[in-house]
Amino acid sequence: MGRTTIVIAHRLSTIRNADLIIGLEHGRVVECGTHEELMTHRGLYFELVMAQTQKEAEQKCGDEEDDVVEREFVRRSSSIVANAKVLQKASIPVDDLFENLDQDDEALANALWNNDSLLRIPFAFKILKFNAPEWPWILLGTIGSIVFGAVQPAFALFFAKIYGLFADPDLEQQKHLTSVYAVLIFVIGFVGGIAQLASSIGFGKSGEELSMRMRKLTFSAMIRQEIGYFDYEINSVGALVTRLSSDAAALKGMTGVRIGIILQAISAMVTALVIAFSTGWKLSLVVLCFFPLVLFSGKLQGQKQGKAGKEKGKGTFSEQGGQHATQAIEHIRTVVALHQEKHFIDLYEDAFNQDFKKQMCKLHLIALGAAIANSTMYFLHCATFSFGSKLVSDGDMNFDDVFKIFVVITFAMITIGRSMAMIPGYAKAKQAALRIMKLNQRQSKINPHDDSGIILKEMEGNIEFHNVDFRYPTRPTLRILRSFSLKCLSSGTTALVGPSGSGKSTTIALLQRFYDPLKGKVLLDGHDIKALNIQWLRSIMGLVQQEPVLFNLSIRDNIVYGDNSREITQSDIETAARKANIHELIISLPQGYETSCGAKGGQLSGGQKQRIAIARALVRSPKILLLDEATSALDNKSEKVVQAALDKARSGRTSMSIAHRLSTIQNSEKIAVVDRGKLKEEGTHDELLQLNGIYANLMLAQKRTSKHLKLVH
Repeated sequence: MGRTTIVIAHRLSTIRNADLIIGLEHGRVVECGTHEELMTHRGLYFELVMAQTQKEAEQKCGDEEDDVVEREFVRRSSSIVANAKVLQKASIPVDDLFENLDQDDEALANALWNNDSLLRIPFAFKILKFNAPEWPWILLGTIGSIVFGAVQPAFALFFAKIYGLFADPDLEQQKHLTSVYAVLIFVIGFVGGIAQLASSIGFGKSGEELSMRMRKLTFSAMIRQEIGYFDYEINSVGALVTRLSSDAAALKGMTGVRIGIILQAISAMVTALVIAFSTGWKLSLVVLCFFPLVLFSGKLQGQKQGKAGKEKGKGTFSEQGGQHATQAIEHIRTVVALHQEKHFIDLYEDAFNQDFKKQMCKLHLIALGAAIANSTMYFLHCATFSFGSKLVSDGDMNFDDVFKIFVVITFAMITIGRSMAMIPGYAKAKQAALRIMKLNQRQSKINPHDDSGIILKEMEGNIEFHNVDFRYPTRPTLRILRSFSLKCLSSGTTALVGPSGSGKSTTIALLQRFYDPLKGKVLLDGHDIKALNIQWLRSIMGLVQQEPVLFNLSIRDNIVYGDNSREITQSDIETAARKANIHELIISLPQGYETSCGAKGGQLSGGQKQRIAIARALVRSPKILLLDEATSALDNKSEKVVQAALDKARSGRTSMSIAHRLSTIQNSEKIAVVDRGKLKEEGTHDELLQLNGIYANLMLAQKRTSKHLKLVH
């Protein structure tokens, strides 16, 4: 009241009091006026009103049943909470009552890692096994890294020799040796450049190949998990996408160029020790006393930085930020309409601010490690030249040997220090590798890639649910199906009716093996579907969901996705589209079947998306057709045509249809009434009316409501 209002409605009973009603068809205004004026005109609006009378009656009956289910759920939830409080007082962990994912696997792996340093080498080799196909590149990088590591001490050796020549009184000899050493340094530099090139190319190639392989492996591992895996909040879309992007890239911290740097450090250290101890072991031991301090400071920096970004619980802060970003972008229309852009920006910023605060807490320790590492060289200078001068004065060494040992070990330490700077990347890669290995080692309860199982050469299509009990993994306290038993007719239609939440859609999910029952069996031609080949089982079924899902591809590609086991011709696509009453609309579009559906089908209306989804199911000529409110998103005019097409498509094949509107399933060979997870009644339409039970009461209530609405109109 008192404001300009624009209403878009399919349920016309909600707008009969509007000041102006506009009828649209094919993008044009065909009529406008008040409710009374349009009903008198008997045009498009009149036809839609009369067609929707029956629909509104059935929806009203369904709402009454939903209230009963909701009250029962509230009662059971209150009981569960009370029992949980009792268990807490008894010091019994409530979490033990529920099924959990392996949430402590990563913590256990980390504990083993930190408590047993011997596990590091086998773990690194596990990762390197994935890099085995690139062994020629790894070999090239290894040789290049070892050679380049030895270049630094070798250069230091000749540099020290040139420094010692300045004390030689023979100028000719000094000039000659200086020229020779200069040429050797040039050769060392040239060899070092070639070695660095070989190392970078070899390990760069192998590292990128490993990253790509692990990214594909991780995505494949995600896809093969059972549907219940994705029901958990920790495995939300945002968290998995963030993990897929960051973890695979972080593996470079354990392979690739970083392996080359480690090999360079080892080569430099070995070469430097050989030169130093062959020159003077006393001074070499003194200089090496500073080496553990350099390693410790580098290790301290790496550990603190590696742990700073680690977060237990429901995922890292970056994953939480990714969830907020994904949620906002997926529902950008709603976010913009509610003017909540700033709110989601704040959520995203807050997620990373928490990560920043945790790292700030570690900043002082990291800074201490950096201070020790950067100041070590000054103390090394002091100790080397102090002790070296004493050795020279005692006649144990020449002054140029002191400088030689100092320069050789110093250059080696620079190389090693550079490798220590890579430890933070290694620590992060370790955590990423643990998550990837955990995911890949997780055995899917229902693996879609499993090639085992029975393939029936001849199938009649007899479906039976035998004493099935089921709960969703994320709702273990709510039993959806309880001792549910049902036989579906072969080559006939079995319709399931009942209130929302009664378990109708769950039966289809169990039949497609999205989930497995906790108790009982689902049989196909007498075979437990668990024993059947899962790929074959799903290939013989066509599913039309209540909420149609389209990919960001063309209309043609979305329909072709219905069957990838054979070559789909344009004729097959058009035939399926005609059956779904969408062909004429498609060819009227400028790009026809090549028209993009947009993200999540956003370029199409709800009815258009539903009809394309129906065509996608029909193009594969399924032996079992599953319809979950297949016409729910259609307007009345299209619904009649599509319903007739579906009735024709169901002919000769086993079909399961879920519906709230009883008028759409009255011609089914069998109707099953489901209430609170149990089968209450079954039979044909006439048989159920004679029982005078739940179905008869639903039909009676719908007729009364329909009659009342007609009188009102």
